[in-house]
Amino acid sequence: MERMKKIFKRYAGSKYVLTLAVFGAWLIFFDNANIVSWINDLNDVKNKKKQKLHYQKEIERIKENIKELNHNAESLEKYARENLYFKNDDEDVYIIEEEE
Repeated sequence: MERMKKIFKRYAGSKYVLTLAVFGAWLIFFDNANIVSWINDLNDVKNKKKQKLHYQKEIERIKENIKELNHNAESLEKYARENLYFKNDDEDVYIIEEEE
């Protein structure tokens, strides 16, 4: 312990250590490319990758739906009735919305 105190006293007052400490603090907190903004940028990239994956899955799902609608007349009719409220001439459509 005593030896650590001697080493600390020897180098703590050195102009080189002081300069290095100020330079390090400048890089960590005040520079344009500081550590804090670097970490925030990494988090943004991580979030953007998650969004990209989500949208790629959504695109694949929509492509499958389009493929199904183009090849199956029954599914096209079902989609038109459920989502676009299409009906035959002799039918009435009642839309009932549930409260949350």
